[in-house]
Amino acid sequence: MTTGPAGGAQPGRVVSLPGRQAGTRPAEVEFRDLRYFAVVAEELHFGRAAARLYITQPGLSQAIARMERVLEVQLLRRTRSTVELTEAGAELLNHGRRLLADLDAAVARVRMTGRGQAGLVRIGVAHLAEPLVAPALAAFQADHPSVVVDRSVMVGERLLEELVEGRLHGAVIHQVPTLPSIDGATSEALRRDRLAVLASQAGELAGRPILTLGELSKETFLVNPRSLTPGAYQGLKLMCSEFGGFEVHVAESAGVSTIALDTDWRPIRDGTAIALMAETTARALCVDGVVVVPVKPPPQYVLALAWRPDAQSAAARRCLDYLRTYRDRHAWISDPGVARAVRPCSGLGMRRRYAPGVAGGSMCL
Repeated sequence: MTTGPAGGAQPGRVVSLPGRQAGTRPAEVEFRDLRYFAVVAEELHFGRAAARLYITQPGLSQAIARMERVLEVQLLRRTRSTVELTEAGAELLNHGRRLLADLDAAVARVRMTGRGQAGLVRIGVAHLAEPLVAPALAAFQADHPSVVVDRSVMVGERLLEELVEGRLHGAVIHQVPTLPSIDGATSEALRRDRLAVLASQAGELAGRPILTLGELSKETFLVNPRSLTPGAYQGLKLMCSEFGGFEVHVAESAGVSTIALDTDWRPIRDGTAIALMAETTARALCVDGVVVVPVKPPPQYVLALAWRPDAQSAAARRCLDYLRTYRDRHAWISDPGVARAVRPCSGLGMRRRYAPGVAGGSMCL
């Protein structure tokens, strides 16, 4: 609320224009009056301008007069038949149009942000899960061009730390029961499908159309360093014990692997190790000299979507809702009951045993 020169209260948004001399108080001009002036300047006719603005002609004249008093300049020269801009009026029109355009853009952006149609969403994705969720995130970005999706790839343990500390709005992680719990966070299944083995093209497994987990008991599994991904390692051990009936033998890679470097592929190419991961990821990453052999369920891999309900922006809520809708539309989970199961992150997996169809695995987090 501002007070006009005559002392009357005038409602409206205000823009402060600099005074004419140093140290003078800025002139406060209402955006409403500035918009009125711009329409009069465009029409150069008070009657037509008033009709465009849906106000009375006397009311429009009073608004222009009020601006001239505040600015202490003449903006328009009026005769019985013409309306002309003064030099000062032309200058105000030039700057006023930009101010009004900026105001309109700001209002539109604020409304979009409030509706979740603009803003920033920080999503974390577990190593080797990116090919599985990339189509959904790309579709969201295409449908919401004003939302910036800041996507980061980390091991599962680090993702959960980032989530609980508020640096992520959501995380897509492998549903492994050996991951730590998160107080105040919630998760639900996002995608489920069968696992696959990456093996040497020259090895015995290459000719198999499909395998069971138990048939891998004599193989060495290539895994990320246990010190960096303890949940993945423990999850692999538990999975092989529960579904394969054997104690897994592992070979640790030199660093956290995305299987993008030749040093990661060499043990697989020469047949000294295999890698286990989601079939979709395996087929996306497979290179010459390596084959993909599906693993017959159980187990399966399960990706979970985790978030903190108390730390969500409108854009983040829209993104998470979009991922759920995409999941359902593309039948990422065959059992509808699983998709509806929303639970605390302490329930990312069962505490000691795998539920049917849930899997971790080497190089999976």
